[in-house]
Amino acid sequence: MDILSIAEENFIVSFGIVIGVGLIHGAILGRGVRTRFPNLKKHARIVSLVLLSLFSINAGMSVIRFAIPEKVAASDLTIPATPEEGLYLLVNILGLNAGLGAVIVLFISISLILFFKLARIHKIARYFIFTLSVMVLIVALIGRFTDFVPTNFQILMYAFYQFGITVGIFLVTRRKETDLADFS
Repeated sequence: MDILSIAEENFIVSFGIVIGVGLIHGAILGRGVRTRFPNLKKHARIVSLVLLSLFSINAGMSVIRFAIPEKVAASDLTIPATPEEGLYLLVNILGLNAGLGAVIVLFISISLILFFKLARIHKIARYFIFTLSVMVLIVALIGRFTDFVPTNFQILMYAFYQFGITVGIFLVTRRKETDLADFS
């Protein structure tokens, strides 16, 4: 019996764990933003709603891309003869040829990466976030370059993880300056 079948048999516990991990991930990111940008506490409601919107869009688009991964065929991976063919190959491998949805997700992801790069996050928390991000990247790459297609259960697990991140960031950043003491 593999770990996915055990997780599927105990789906309520599995969903709870995944939501919990997502909440912790989101809370770490939210706390890092609040400590790096203390003036945001004065406008906590607006900032939290903006972050909620961005993360909701990003989560929705990420779940869709996870559920229906675009495949890269081995026949597409030829050595390019011209710079245009090289650019086409790069765009195809990175999945940027998927249209407006890919552009929106890429823009939001890059914006959030830059935003969180500035956030003050403890080293252990950074390793936690990095480890989770690498695991998600590996699964995404497996889905892109192999015949792996996620099951409904795996898609739901990923959706609950994204939901947990979104809610975690929202819950931490929504508090006003008077709602909590300094993080330092």
